[in-house]
Amino acid sequence: VDRVSPLSEQDRLNRRSLIRAQLGIVEHDVIVAFFGKFIPKKDPLLMFSCLHFLPASLRQQIKLLFVGSGALKQQLERAALNAKQDDQVESFFPGFINQSALVNWYLAADVVVLPSRQAGETWGLVANEALQAGCGVVVSEAAGCAADFGSWERFRTIPVGSAEGLAYALQDLATYPRHFNWASAALAEYSIEAAAQALASAIDELR
Repeated sequence: VDRVSPLSEQDRLNRRSLIRAQLGIVEHDVIVAFFGKFIPKKDPLLMFSCLHFLPASLRQQIKLLFVGSGALKQQLERAALNAKQDDQVESFFPGFINQSALVNWYLAADVVVLPSRQAGETWGLVANEALQAGCGVVVSEAAGCAADFGSWERFRTIPVGSAEGLAYALQDLATYPRHFNWASAALAEYSIEAAAQALASAIDELR
């Protein structure tokens, strides 16, 4: 469900600022976020593996955000400690967020990463939610949505498990100013109404 479109521009800015203030993150910092289960097939650890491929100037700006829970939580927290010590990159783990409040966290983020491994994502609904909030998006080739969204302006597809590919994509997307509506027009074709109309048209053609 699209919870972003009914919000005014000012409301989106306020929600973004509120979350970032809670985390102590200033506006020029770049929040790179993962939303979902902390499990091997989602491969959230790749976000730490990519850090040493980034230029020092970007590492100084990046904050990592992991929204969710799962079996890899302790491993992610250990990796976060190492990233803080070795690369001066901070990580945040707000835990499970109720679905109705997730929109605020998407608005707070700048780039959302879905680095799933093979057979990990039939589609990758997280990408749709991130695009609705105007985030840049990086997915692995295992995500089905890459076939539809891969050519979009602020959408990047990387090889499965490629830390270097993720670093390059983040470096690219970090150059874009935050824009809540950059994907709105194109996403209209992926609404529930559009899907229903396409299904109705297909049924009519079969008759």
